[in-house]
Amino acid sequence: MRTLLIVSGGDAPGINAALYRFAELAQRHGDEIVGAVGGVAGAVDGHLIDLRPDMLAPVKALGGSFLASSREPVLGNPLNRVRLIETISRQRIDRIIVFGGDGSLQHIPPILQEMGLACVGLPTTIDNDVPGTEETIGFDSACNTAHQVIDGLMATARALPGRVFSVETLGGHTGFLALEIAYTCGADAVIIPEFDYDAQWLADRLKQVAHERRAALLILSEGAAGSRTIVEDMQDKFDLRIRDTRLGHGQRGVSPTFRDRALAVRMVDTAFAALHDNIEVGTVVVQNGQVNLCEMLITNFVPRKPDAQLYAAINGLD
Repeated sequence: MRTLLIVSGGDAPGINAALYRFAELAQRHGDEIVGAVGGVAGAVDGHLIDLRPDMLAPVKALGGSFLASSREPVLGNPLNRVRLIETISRQRIDRIIVFGGDGSLQHIPPILQEMGLACVGLPTTIDNDVPGTEETIGFDSACNTAHQVIDGLMATARALPGRVFSVETLGGHTGFLALEIAYTCGADAVIIPEFDYDAQWLADRLKQVAHERRAALLILSEGAAGSRTIVEDMQDKFDLRIRDTRLGHGQRGVSPTFRDRALAVRMVDTAFAALHDNIEVGTVVVQNGQVNLCEMLITNFVPRKPDAQLYAAINGLD
């Protein structure tokens, strides 16, 4: 069997561990693995390379992706679909694995299925917003990175009390990442895209907490309305001085945690078994804490929503 691996969209810690596991299993079973250089656009252009364990071993513990990714929606052009079919035929590809987040898995696998190509999707995103799965590869690493930064900020807060700290996380247009970080680090307030907030309420809460507990912590999701001006507004309109930290893309490019590496291995094992069972379409997901294959696209799953009760509890609104 000859399988094509495509990394689409943003990178996530654990992708390289997954690529290595695929190459390792392929070598063990006498299969061949090739990777697209440059995402779907690279596959359309025929930019494929053979993947072997010895190539991937040096990077399996690193963040990023050995295979360059792309966000170009090239399959919207019918001519590019023809070119992809030609590449698949010329390279004797039997199956395709797509690594990606919500956007990639919502759009690419359905088109591949429409084209008659067998495809299995692997959820790889720190945002943890892919429908149908409780966890995505990269999420744990991003949370862990945020905790390391927050631990340092809180050490400073204890040394010089009376201050308010804010931390902006990645997460795209969803707040799953910020909400989980806020909950597990004991934040005093969290602002995410899915819920509106009142600026006066936020200022009052942060002032009260800072006075009572000697420090206050606000977690912001990058996709929240006004996230780029919240800190300035708190300072200019409410005389609330905030020490602001933005994690940025360093949160995404870190080395994977044990949990993400283990999840990558289990998801790849599941996907590889599905390929050998001649599954034509599917998505590897975590459900009830177990990794399994659903023989459907994520477009068939109900979109996930952040926990409203958890949001209220963190913000003292319950």
